[in-house]
Amino acid sequence: MEDLAVHNRIVVLLDGHEYTVLEHEHVHTSEDAAKVRGTKLEEAAKALVLKDRTKDILFMCVVSGHKRLDLKKIKKMRNSKNISLADPDEVFEKTACKVGTVPPFPVLFGLEGFVDQGVLDNDHVVFSAASHFKSIRMKSEAWKDVAGVGSADISSR
Repeated sequence: MEDLAVHNRIVVLLDGHEYTVLEHEHVHTSEDAAKVRGTKLEEAAKALVLKDRTKDILFMCVVSGHKRLDLKKIKKMRNSKNISLADPDEVFEKTACKVGTVPPFPVLFGLEGFVDQGVLDNDHVVFSAASHFKSIRMKSEAWKDVAGVGSADISSR
């Protein structure tokens, strides 16, 4: 049984916005999720929690499902030489979500957040709703309005 506390916080955050909750089988990758959701991989908004180990802070980056996070660009943007994905335990401690289920809402977790333009190039975004079994689809601009992200060039491919 999943703890849906974070999912419920997303629903409250999205109050007044149009969105659709998609229920599906258990998924782990963006590719698998796009297949079971019946959506385009490009619409997937992958939320990745990173750690600036020099400054000992966590932050979130959101990239499109068909792109990769570019750590070189992030290091340059943050003027730091020691940035990596946060450890799964650190991610869970900060978000109460397992890696792969973190929703792209840094505002929910008190994190600084950045979104790659590729995410906003689509009319809609689809993302994990703090569950391996639930996703949300909504207009990308509406998502950006509430997510707590600033735009940045952070992807490759």
